[in-house]
Amino acid sequence: MTVGSPSKCPRATGASLAALLALPAMAGPFPSGPIRDEPGPFFLWDSELTLRVGGGHKENVLLASTGRQDSGLAILGVEWSIIRPPIDENSLFFFFSADARYYLNPAETGPGQPPATQEQLYLTHVTYKRTLNERFTAGLALTHLYTEQVLDASDYGGDRGSIRVVGHGIIVAPTLREAFPRGFFAELGFPVTREILRAPVSGFTEWGPKLTGGWIYSTNGSVEASFAYIDRPFDTREQADPLGIPIPDTRLTTHDFRTDLVWKQTWDAGRRFQTTARLFQVRRTDNGEGFTDYDRWGAAATIKFETKKWLLRGTTRWTTYHFPLQIVSVFDPSPRTREGLEFEARAEYRWTSKFRTYAEFYHEQQRSNVPVDDLHGHVWQVGIERDF
Repeated sequence: MTVGSPSKCPRATGASLAALLALPAMAGPFPSGPIRDEPGPFFLWDSELTLRVGGGHKENVLLASTGRQDSGLAILGVEWSIIRPPIDENSLFFFFSADARYYLNPAETGPGQPPATQEQLYLTHVTYKRTLNERFTAGLALTHLYTEQVLDASDYGGDRGSIRVVGHGIIVAPTLREAFPRGFFAELGFPVTREILRAPVSGFTEWGPKLTGGWIYSTNGSVEASFAYIDRPFDTREQADPLGIPIPDTRLTTHDFRTDLVWKQTWDAGRRFQTTARLFQVRRTDNGEGFTDYDRWGAAATIKFETKKWLLRGTTRWTTYHFPLQIVSVFDPSPRTREGLEFEARAEYRWTSKFRTYAEFYHEQQRSNVPVDDLHGHVWQVGIERDF
């Protein structure tokens, strides 16, 4: 069973924790807010607080393959950002968000289990950067994430279907960036993640180097490629045999090779029409008999159009998996297959510079020859947002 995630993060997974480091707000342009002068190196600040309330409907609350349950939603959210722009060698970005969805019809999760009544996602993120000289910039990002959801089990040890995930994630990500002539750059990072999760889900630690290279070929366009190697030893998760049966007295560690290619482009001088295209690949192996091994490929595209009054944004993601050792079941030795398609859309109308209404739609479909993996569902919601 799977529960989607709160507003603005329809389908968070363990892998998406690192993606949260690249929050849309960090890419700018940053929102305007009250500016105040203060003594010291951080004397110029820009901040904004946003409150959100809304409602909607979720088809297939638990994203189950059978026995689907629907529910109405009540939605509450808050976002707070503080920015110290890089007017000298220092810059700082702080972001906090809290999103909660409350089910008007609690979903039954199974015999002896409490019903699913809500989803929660709390995120706190801080990035500090310092320009060392004309070529080098050092950075340090700190992220804390609390989640209460049911998510894709494959990211938490290789199981099929979904599992309930409740707990905290902490990410520390130092970086060193070097700028080259004509807009080229290279960045070396070493993110470390610690997930503390409630049983029966195993917590884990994750670390590894990440190298990014890119080219800012104009003020409106850039391309970049990143390569990462990630080790993830689990606290209590055991290795599994090719049928998925745990092997006693073992501990599971997975190794990921991750590759990303991203192209961003703004197509007009007024920055009204923007696109982002992404290709990605993950090769996962484990330290056991290979039950969790897979290759994952995917592509995503985002289109954004914005005027003084309107904002329209849509994102499509396609993912396919190849499992070299997993089979459907002991009665069906066919290789396990899985393919996913997601679509998100948002439209908002600004009545004033501080007040707007919005509508969002999210759809997810997973196709697989394993029944528990074959599922679909969608969420729609409407609401109002107020900036302060």
